[in-house]
Amino acid sequence: MSKNSEEKPPIWGAFCSALGTEYREAKEISGASGLVHPVEAIGVDDKGKRLVLVSSEHNPRISALMRGDVQATMPGMKVMVARPLAIDLAYAAKKMFFTEEGTIDVSKLLQVASILQMEDEKKEDMFKELFGEPASQLIMSVYLSSLPAKTHILNVVEQFGFLDWSKVAKPKDSNFIQTATDLLTQFSNMDNLAGDREQGICPVPTYELTESDWDLFHQNKHVDEIQARLRDLDIYQYFFPPADSLALGLIDRGLATEGEVLDGFELAQTQGHQLSENAIVPDVDGLFEIVEALKANGYAIEGEFSTELTDQGRAVRKVVNIRPSEGLIAKISRVMSVKVDLNLKDLLGPK
Repeated sequence: MSKNSEEKPPIWGAFCSALGTEYREAKEISGASGLVHPVEAIGVDDKGKRLVLVSSEHNPRISALMRGDVQATMPGMKVMVARPLAIDLAYAAKKMFFTEEGTIDVSKLLQVASILQMEDEKKEDMFKELFGEPASQLIMSVYLSSLPAKTHILNVVEQFGFLDWSKVAKPKDSNFIQTATDLLTQFSNMDNLAGDREQGICPVPTYELTESDWDLFHQNKHVDEIQARLRDLDIYQYFFPPADSLALGLIDRGLATEGEVLDGFELAQTQGHQLSENAIVPDVDGLFEIVEALKANGYAIEGEFSTELTDQGRAVRKVVNIRPSEGLIAKISRVMSVKVDLNLKDLLGPK
């Protein structure tokens, strides 16, 4: 890369600009509770009354609570939260140790054992040579990250905490192969973005950024290219969801009537998520026609009691429901489900 990381501006200026907000340097923000929350940046859209917080927290639940705390101090703004994640052991395990067929490459484990016995100054280059771009991306993600060291450490500790250690073999006679295999297998089955998505916030997996991505964001000269890269990572769609993708996600989560989908559109917009052009049925303009268009194009079908996804619709959802934008779908569906429960209680009365 052209400069040392110390000389480079943080990538959050480009991130905030690409989301249509003005970048404000900040390391903390106070909530209505009086608590001070650590952040990497704040993006402000005065015209659209939107506020984007880039959280420094290691935990998605804490980041989600921060949103509510800050929102209470700014009732006129629509607060959204993004949480960067620089280290994902599940992603690293799958990219670095598993073959395309889904099996562990034992030869790489043996080579790792040899590298670990080398002098420290040689290890980084050897790991890059062995694992290629995934290793380079992981190293860059940590080296160029503006997150505090404490956040990285707590992230890793939390990920190790998800392991079932009773299923990890103990090393025997300095043979770590079975132990490593057990660890990698468990890590490969983890989804470290799931917590963010289900808490309704947007995870930002910086470990997926390439060297050219880091340069693009650091230079912050080509907003359209930055937006395109955020679309590729399915981050942009959290803040600017295509209406048809949002509809498909809501149907998938059980909000299947046309009225519920339209209510979902309205709720998303009141929370600061601006609807963008359709991605699945691009020829449809009106919001009222989207559900019918999804049916007409084979993505949904009228079931016995409500609209359901077809195999084609489920195939689309399978690709995106593990990506960052799913945090919006989870947030909207959860809020609407709570409203439905409250309405039912009003209708049925106390037990």
